Amino acid sequence: MTEQSSAPAVATAKVYPRKVSGAHRRWKTAVLVLTLAALCLGPWLRWDRGPGAPDQAFLFDFVAMRGYFLGIELWPQEFYFLTGLLVAAAVALFLVTALLGRIWCGFACPQTVWTDLFVWIEQAVEGDRHARMKLDAQPLSLAKAVKKTVKHLAWAGGSLLTGVSFVFYFADAPTAFAALVRAEASGALTGFIALFSLSTYVMAGWGREQVCIYMCPWPRIQGAMIDQHSLIVAYDEVRGEGRSHAKLGQSFAGRGHCVDCGICVQACPTGIDIRDGMQMACIGCGLCADACDGVMTRFGLPAHLVGWRALFSPPGAAAAPSARWFRRPRVVAYALILLAIGIVMAVAGGQRRMLVLAVQHDRSPVAVALADGSVRNDYTVKITNHLRRSRVLRLAVSGVEGGEVHVVGQEGTALVAAADSVTTFRVSIRMAPLPGTVAVGLKVVDPASGDQAGSSTMFIGEGLR
Repeated sequence: MTEQSSAPAVATAKVYPRKVSGAHRRWKTAVLVLTLAALCLGPWLRWDRGPGAPDQAFLFDFVAMRGYFLGIELWPQEFYFLTGLLVAAAVALFLVTALLGRIWCGFACPQTVWTDLFVWIEQAVEGDRHARMKLDAQPLSLAKAVKKTVKHLAWAGGSLLTGVSFVFYFADAPTAFAALVRAEASGALTGFIALFSLSTYVMAGWGREQVCIYMCPWPRIQGAMIDQHSLIVAYDEVRGEGRSHAKLGQSFAGRGHCVDCGICVQACPTGIDIRDGMQMACIGCGLCADACDGVMTRFGLPAHLVGWRALFSPPGAAAAPSARWFRRPRVVAYALILLAIGIVMAVAGGQRRMLVLAVQHDRSPVAVALADGSVRNDYTVKITNHLRRSRVLRLAVSGVEGGEVHVVGQEGTALVAAADSVTTFRVSIRMAPLPGTVAVGLKVVDPASGDQAGSSTMFIGEGLR
């Protein structure tokens, strides 16, 4: 197998992918359908969270600063869960790349999925590879103008559906849809839909393989994720060379099985020749393997002249992975990191509290000496109530034996925490002078549910006059 090319082995001419059939194409189509269905249907799924709560199953509510994922509700203070999810996704991508090269790029990357959709539309309107090439070479005519117009209208429709569906994850879908239909949508909603729609149209309709080769950084990073045991889509040089044209029924004794038909190049969405070895422009989609298998079948030759095999595999090596495929140190390391992230997130999720107390000691002044000789410290107390009902909480303070606790602006120490919000209180503690500082603990208890939350601070024993 030849060494990896240092530059994209792709011509600047327009790429006209050929329609092929096979296992890889079926998998790509399945991923495309599932991905588009999830994007478009996700905002319309309902989830009953009770009165006063949004019933959209998946929603990023920037107005209320909440994230809703089925039965999970995330507050801004808890968005480290989203960070953990993104880190886990990155490590999972490293793991998959170490095992199967750029399979993410070839099957599940949004750029690949939407490019597949747009190419399918193009093939449906203008025909397969040769028909599209012929159409583009023709002078402008009524038939050509109609086909081009229909194609771009279909592209625009797909782009608009993408933009609308994506934005609906950040606004209540039925409400936003009704506003769009009545032309009452806000400028922000309309602007973001236009932005995402235009991006989809440009990237999937016009950018295509250029986005994968020149804009995406992953092709330049993924080389560090793989080694000689990683499985990639590759050409079997030992079996295929020397290549030459052939006719049906002829003997292949003494020559390679590659008939130099170029079908693998025509099927490639980035326009590379897989027979040139591993290349940065290869996205690992396997369509070249489907195309080649079809040719091998017609000639009565074994399949998988192009297929999945280990990088830098020895001559004549089987395409099946070796025992070291999943026992390599980097694979084990990625898997353990992914497992650790999952455990940490599960433990953190299990310890989520519906009541949170935060106490901040005033800094200016840190303590006040009163006329009777006592010292007063002031605190800002914030209570986060995750329930969608208000709570009457009992405040308890430890470490201030003999002191007085006062909630500014009210009688007694009962605190009313507003529903589904953060409520702020001012609390003063008054004690006799002390030679230094003492630790103070504050705790709020909900007698109705038994929920409680605590926080620690300090009391400065010497006041400033």
